[in-house]
Amino acid sequence: MADTLAITGLLNQAGTAYDSGDLAFILDLFLDDSVFELVIAGNEPMVFAGKDNIRALFEGAHETQTDQRRHCVTNIYFTDETDTSVTAVSTLILISVENGALTVLSSGVYTDSVVLSDGAWKLQRRHLHLDLPY
Repeated sequence: MADTLAITGLLNQAGTAYDSGDLAFILDLFLDDSVFELVIAGNEPMVFAGKDNIRALFEGAHETQTDQRRHCVTNIYFTDETDTSVTAVSTLILISVENGALTVLSSGVYTDSVVLSDGAWKLQRRHLHLDLPY
């Protein structure tokens, strides 16, 4: 069966890595042909196919932020589990800290297709449905 403890750690660490600017860690979670699909408040999906497009998304978003973000990943559970793949579903609460104020920006749900590739767990497909724009 999939190493759900290791995968839970990776998903939690990905949130912290984004918050600290460790984009190299985040990008290492994706395969060259991975897909990141983002749906904001029920609008049409934005699809970022391939590691280069995913990198551009994260770099662009990170560069425009003036606040400190906190990605709180919680309520993780797994479905469709095999020895080399699993679907991980988790809740995101996105918090902003700026000018002494703490604000909840959005919440959402990640649905991740995680695969074992060369001995490491990687995100083959990440779908994030945000409840509000961030």
